Amino acid sequence: MGSRTDTLLALSALGPRTTWRAHVDAGFPWRDLRLQQPWVAGPESGQPGPHLLSVNEYRPHRLRDVPPIARATLHFVRQLRATPGFYGIATAYRPRGGITYSLSVWTDEDALHAFTLGPPHRRIMAEYRSRGYLRHVHWWGEFTTIGAGMAEATRRLDAGDGRRVGDARDPWARLDRDRLALRAGAS
Repeated sequence: MGSRTDTLLALSALGPRTTWRAHVDAGFPWRDLRLQQPWVAGPESGQPGPHLLSVNEYRPHRLRDVPPIARATLHFVRQLRATPGFYGIATAYRPRGGITYSLSVWTDEDALHAFTLGPPHRRIMAEYRSRGYLRHVHWWGEFTTIGAGMAEATRRLDAGDGRRVGDARDPWARLDRDRLALRAGAS
């Protein structure tokens, strides 16, 4: 498929019901509405927990980078469907700011590491690392709903947990750093 077709396919797969349910479950304000793609189950879907939940929040510097990221996500999801240790994934896009999110769930750390160290993931990270600001966190817990997972990830990221990748001159990086400094000063 061509890149334009893949982009249209990725963006057309947004699920209104999934978006609504995830938004309600997360308890986010309306200004933080995330357009959610439906859950894609992996070969380990349905396995009892605990689960390894992994969330990426990527804020590209330019909105024109969102369509290529949507295409890359579509390809990742196709690859993940047959990956051992993969429980499932949900991706989302927040129109306000053009932020992309992924919530992937795994049965073990080895499977997550194998995916993140694999050539496709490394290639896309090398291409987009300097084009935006990434906040990432993962933790062990029980996966219940997309919204609950995203709310917990946001809470953890806002508290300073996880990893951050991006230039300190990046406006999102400065805002995040300032918010964390303010929070640290208040405690």
